[in-house]
Amino acid sequence: MSPPPDVDGDTISPEIQKRYAETRRELETSTQSTVTGAKEAGRVLALAGDLWRRRDILGDTTRDVVLAVDKVEAQAAQAFVAGVDAAAEHKKLARALDDAFDSILEEGEERALYTHSAEMALAARDALASARAALAFALDNGSGAESTRLATLRTAKTELDDKLAKIDRGLVKKARCLVGINQARRRESAALDASERAMAWWWSARSNCDFLVSLYRSEEGAPGAQTRLDVTSKHNAAHLATCEDCQRDVEASSLAYTPQHVTASSLWRRQHGEATQSEVAFMDAHAKSCKDCQRALDALAQPEE
Repeated sequence: MSPPPDVDGDTISPEIQKRYAETRRELETSTQSTVTGAKEAGRVLALAGDLWRRRDILGDTTRDVVLAVDKVEAQAAQAFVAGVDAAAEHKKLARALDDAFDSILEEGEERALYTHSAEMALAARDALASARAALAFALDNGSGAESTRLATLRTAKTELDDKLAKIDRGLVKKARCLVGINQARRRESAALDASERAMAWWWSARSNCDFLVSLYRSEEGAPGAQTRLDVTSKHNAAHLATCEDCQRDVEASSLAYTPQHVTASSLWRRQHGEATQSEVAFMDAHAKSCKDCQRALDALAQPEE
């Protein structure tokens, strides 16, 4: 699969490069002595995990992670995990989805505020994923028999896994609300190792579905304007042809074609020879009295350039 237009292959943006250079410096500064506080342990684990989850593009980060994780007292790591309020974090993440959606509807300063709020909340969720990755690294790279330290870290990781599941519960299926900040999400997703991207749903899920923005934002940019989605445009049709999630969203949306009209997925099935005879008959009969649907069928019949 080719990279999205705002991601240059295996190259990360200068902003992200600078950020992770600063991460290395902060990690080194924070681990000059043993880390004994819960808050400090959480920060070090998150920084170390950030580097470990992005080693494919940052280069080998093993030394940084080993030196950092070894400085964290197991009891401090356990105290950090115990202090994670899953219910509160779930609420923050749910609010991030709302803010990202509101960024689609608003303009100017309001959009910028909603965008910033959503991106900060997603970054906080990513930090918890990084803390978990650092704990997993410590367990995978522990030497010798099961020690008290490893047992404590294992308990902390198990507890954190349980809390992360509670934080994410019910939100993954609402990832379409995040499409308004997809450009930033693609940059973050591209910086992750390939094995991490699917798990980091807050960055990756529906991150190529920019198409959905047109469900809620008019061409004139009027906030909340209800306009019929143009599924026949070249860009939208190309995305719909391969994205089943967007096909379902279009049909379910009151702003898109209603079931009384030719639907996006019906057009797709017809184009690919998968529409039933009854579907084809309905589309042809309905289009005789519906100019919009007739235009959709006419566009479908045009040969590709």
